[in-house]
Amino acid sequence: MYWFRTISVGWLAAFLFVMGCGPGEKETGLLSGKVTLHDAPVQSGALNLISKSGAAALTNINADGTFKIEAPLEVGDYTAYLSPPTPEPHAPGTKAPALKKFEVPAKFLAPTTSGATVTVKTGENSVTIKFE
Repeated sequence: MYWFRTISVGWLAAFLFVMGCGPGEKETGLLSGKVTLHDAPVQSGALNLISKSGAAALTNINADGTFKIEAPLEVGDYTAYLSPPTPEPHAPGTKAPALKKFEVPAKFLAPTTSGATVTVKTGENSVTIKFE
């Protein structure tokens, strides 16, 4: 019985080793940078990214037009589009703060019409995403 357990554990270890070394793990990169609309920084809202494989990301745009996506993204090409800022949470019974100004042409609010793309490469990527 002891030899059967030893062989079983050996096969299990070999199986896990082979599975862990396969091509299943995808390469990733980190993305940060600036978002511009007609060469001026976009000062509010959110940046949305989606790839043909379905990988996606969403991050807020800072007042100076910069952004940073904290989670790694699959390496590849992404379509970029914008969305309006979301209201900040506030305590019940208090007035919600005013939303930041967001004047963006409608064509930049959908992935099918934005025309903006970004390529994520392995490692850190600092890019300017231009909406024109």
